[in-house]
Amino acid sequence: MNVRPLIACLLPAALSLSTPAAAAWRPGSPDVAAAAKDARIAAALAAVDRIDQAAVDGDPAAFAALLDDDLAVNNPQNGVSVRGVTGRRSAAGQISYSRYDRVIDYAGLRGDMVLLMGEEIVIPKAQDGPAPRAVHRRFTDLWRPLPAGWRLTARQATIIPRP
Repeated sequence: MNVRPLIACLLPAALSLSTPAAAAWRPGSPDVAAAAKDARIAAALAAVDRIDQAAVDGDPAAFAALLDDDLAVNNPQNGVSVRGVTGRRSAAGQISYSRYDRVIDYAGLRGDMVLLMGEEIVIPKAQDGPAPRAVHRRFTDLWRPLPAGWRLTARQATIIPRP
C-alpha cells in the first residue's frame, strides 16, 4: 500500500490542528490597501498586529504596553474603561481570544494620529463548557505616535448581534 497519498491528504489537517492561535487583519477595500502604504498608517497597523496577537497569546504585559496612558474605551460590555481598567481586564483574562480577525474598512490620518474603523471577529478562549462562538463587532480605534511607539489612545467596540 502506498501511504504517500494518504500522508499528503492528512498532513494539512494535522498541521491545522497544531496551528497556534492567530490574529490577522485584512483591508476591506482597495482604498484601505492603498492607505496602508503610508508609513504612519503601516506603523499603526503593525501595532494593531501586536496588540491583537498579545490578546491571542494571553500576554497582558505586551497588551498593556500598547495602551496610551490616557486611553478611553467605549467597550463591548456597554461601559467606558480607561487604561488601568483595560489593562486589568486583560490581566484577568477578560480580553483573551483564540482568534482575532479584523477587516479594516477605513484607515486614515487625523493630524498625527491614525484612525481605523471596521469589523472584528473574535473567538473567546474556551473556559469550561461548550466551545465559544465567534463574536462580531464594529470598532473604531485611534492610534497615537509616541516616542516609545504607537499607542492605542481611543477605542469604541460594539457587538453586532448574529442569529
